[in-house]
Amino acid sequence: MPLSSRPLALLAALALLSAVTACTNAAAGDPVGVPAEQVKPTPTKKAPTPAPPRDKITLASENGRQSSGTVLAGAGDAPYNYAPAVMLDNGRVRAWWCSQLSAAPPGGDDILYSEGPGVDGPFSTAVPVFSGSSTSFDAMHTCDPSLIKIGDTYYMYYTGASRDNHANGSSVGVASSKDGISWNRENGGQSIIAPAGDNIRENTYGAGQQSAVYVDGWVYLMFTDTTGLASHQNGAGQYVLRSKDPLFTKGVEALGTQGFKPVTSNNQPRTRSVVEAFSADWMWIEAASTFAIAHSTDNGTTVTFWNKDFTRHPFEPVLIPGSWKEGPGLVRTPQGHAAVDGKDPCGRVALDVLRSTINGSAGAPTDITHFGLDVVGIKGCATAAETRCSTASRCRPLNARSTSSWAAA
Repeated sequence: MPLSSRPLALLAALALLSAVTACTNAAAGDPVGVPAEQVKPTPTKKAPTPAPPRDKITLASENGRQSSGTVLAGAGDAPYNYAPAVMLDNGRVRAWWCSQLSAAPPGGDDILYSEGPGVDGPFSTAVPVFSGSSTSFDAMHTCDPSLIKIGDTYYMYYTGASRDNHANGSSVGVASSKDGISWNRENGGQSIIAPAGDNIRENTYGAGQQSAVYVDGWVYLMFTDTTGLASHQNGAGQYVLRSKDPLFTKGVEALGTQGFKPVTSNNQPRTRSVVEAFSADWMWIEAASTFAIAHSTDNGTTVTFWNKDFTRHPFEPVLIPGSWKEGPGLVRTPQGHAAVDGKDPCGRVALDVLRSTINGSAGAPTDITHFGLDVVGIKGCATAAETRCSTASRCRPLNARSTSSWAAA
């Protein structure tokens, strides 16, 4: 190369090096053409804080309560009243439960509805809102309602049977509504959960007694299946499915021994039960990232707790004492969550249930009564997700003088 060309070559090389450096810095996130001392460092995105490893914390209980008498009763010739679903909805306490009225054809179990200003009532006169289809899996009986509300739509999960002689014929269906009173059957009127048939036992009930909660875009559905592999020999056991489709027509996962896995049919083998019980209800405690399962035991209603992944019991079980004859219905928000305590949202949770307390003249459970207490010491709000409902204006006390009655705006 001639000596006179060397300065131009050197300048070209320096220009190329500068361009390469600028591209490298730009790829790394530094602005091109801005002096280094003026470049602001890109903040490092922090990973979400994991929930603390709560493990069998013993909770204290306070403010035990019981209604003075029956709070929910059927109308007309209803021989029994049991399995209530109870929702705190826009300043009202709304209740749906299982009964039977001759005025609501066809003959068989019906779902009744009533509402009131508080969990102890007074409640409006009960009216039938959902009965047998006369034609499908739920031709004769509809019972055990559980409700959640997503957006402006209510979803009711219910047990259906086509005849009195169950023969493992109970299955789970779903219906939708805009007001919680007028209902449309979904999934073409067919069931979404059928008995698995893993183990045919003396108890021939089948699948049903379901309870739904809505958490982080998933509907979690817990239910009894007396034919399930992991059930007790008497048929007791609670299984869990989840889906982001509230109709459970796609993307369904089942909780098994290795966590949640996709399933391909509505009677997939039931390999894991979360509590040995019949007719259970549950809710999500957002402040502690915990499921609370209410189920009847010898001295009342026991509440068993699971973390979100069903790998740990965050708290020791809690007993809500008192008489019972049929499973409880937890008082919950429209999404199936625990109501937020107005004074101590991170440490206190109200556990209130409505449950049948006697056997009526037909020998069936009736006289639904309110029992409850507050648990304290949950050590909640340790993560952003856990504090979300506690600080949001959508969660507010219905009655500032009491923690036993709440509403979600």
